[in-house]
Amino acid sequence: MKAEHASKIKKPTLRKKSITRKIFARISLILLIALVLPVLAYDQLPDSVYFLLPGVRMWIAADEMMEFYGDEAAFTRGIHAVETGYDAKVEVFNKDNDLLYSTNYTPEMTDNLVFPLQDAPVIDNKYKTNYEKVNTQSIEIGRRGFDIGKNTSAGIEVDFLILFQYTPTGERICIIMQTSALASNTRIVILIMSAITIILLGLSLFIIAIALSRLTKPVKDMVHITDKMSKLDFSEKLPPTNVLELSDLSDQINTMSDTLDTALKDLQKKNEKLQQDIENERTLDNLRQVFISGVSHELKTPIAIIQGYAEGAVTFIDSDPATAAKYCKVIMDESVRMNQMVMKLLEITKYDSGAYEPTNEVFSIRDLFEAWFTKEKSAFAEKGITAINDIKAECYGEGDSIIIASVINNYLSNAVSHVEDEKIIRAHMEDHTEFYRVYVFNTGKHIADKDIDKIWNSFYRADKAMSRSQGRFGLGLAIVASIQKLHNRDYGVDNVPGGVRFFFDIKKAEKPEHEGL
Repeated sequence: MKAEHASKIKKPTLRKKSITRKIFARISLILLIALVLPVLAYDQLPDSVYFLLPGVRMWIAADEMMEFYGDEAAFTRGIHAVETGYDAKVEVFNKDNDLLYSTNYTPEMTDNLVFPLQDAPVIDNKYKTNYEKVNTQSIEIGRRGFDIGKNTSAGIEVDFLILFQYTPTGERICIIMQTSALASNTRIVILIMSAITIILLGLSLFIIAIALSRLTKPVKDMVHITDKMSKLDFSEKLPPTNVLELSDLSDQINTMSDTLDTALKDLQKKNEKLQQDIENERTLDNLRQVFISGVSHELKTPIAIIQGYAEGAVTFIDSDPATAAKYCKVIMDESVRMNQMVMKLLEITKYDSGAYEPTNEVFSIRDLFEAWFTKEKSAFAEKGITAINDIKAECYGEGDSIIIASVINNYLSNAVSHVEDEKIIRAHMEDHTEFYRVYVFNTGKHIADKDIDKIWNSFYRADKAMSRSQGRFGLGLAIVASIQKLHNRDYGVDNVPGGVRFFFDIKKAEKPEHEGL
């Protein structure tokens, strides 16, 4: 029940994205933020935010001036550098808050400031920058602090950011900047920094895109190769990469591909052998059935004849010995005929079952025909048959000469049985480059169309009325078919003008070196 319940649980569907798309999406988000933030920072933030950067600059400026405190010439140069470099006003007050120096004062500062500062002359307060403090309490950090001031004189509102610094002897130095200028400068700085950030991010995106392309290409190749492996295609291999981990993974995938390919090929060979064994077994079963069926059919008549004549011989053995002897002669002839038929059936079974392994030798095709013509010469003369051997002497074949001689024997025997009219039997051949096509022609009647494809079957006889009287079983052409199939060579028959022409193919061979010596 638990397993059945678990199988019904719906697995969550994951939205898959490539690593390149994920990284690009995140960098694009950062770029979008980098574009939006300058817009917000330029006009939407409170003014106090824009004072942070100027405040830091003023703090650094105070450090620069105080670094030279005590050296009149260096200190005055420091004040001048702050005024020009930071676009600020500098004012110096003594302990009584009297003005000792102001950027607004026209004479040279060396006329106003002398050391020690407590001995410096006082100048008119009209040169002082007028403002009212906005914050009720100054922001102080040690001997340094900040004030925010506002001047509304002449109908124009001007805001100031003031950094004050106390000297070791108690004098107060003020660095004053207009906040409008501060905010503008800060906005410019923000825009510049934002532009630099966007450029750097864009450049980073380009570099990352190239790096990811180089990194993901081997991964895509792996996906492609493993997909082909899943379809049992091991033809492609992964190329080497310069990334150590990916290179090791590629080598492992290639090794796995080779191993699977070898294993599958080995399994395929075993399956083919098993299939062949099954087919051979099936063929043997079919051959057994054909053999049993054919033998049982063909043996009915001779067995009946033998039985009848045996009973007659027993009857006449005492009263009529001569008749009994004739009956025994018929029994012997039928026994020989039965033995020949069984031997031919066994020959066909031997070839078709694969039990016979043909030899491979070179032989003269003309000599095989000439041997048969010589053996049957007297029979040809008796029957008035003209036998012509037009096979060229220089033509040699390759194969099992013993069973190929059986092909020739069956063709010629079949020709002798069916030759009519001029009674001509002729053997000739054609050269087909890689093989010879050998023909056996006999004059006589054509084979009926309904029989021409069946004559190669065991026990099939087109002229059933004459077959038994001539001692034919309908197995000769079946033997030819089995032998030619054993050699993987073609065979057949054609109705031609004047008669019938059977043919079979023999592999072409060169003349052996020992011939003609």
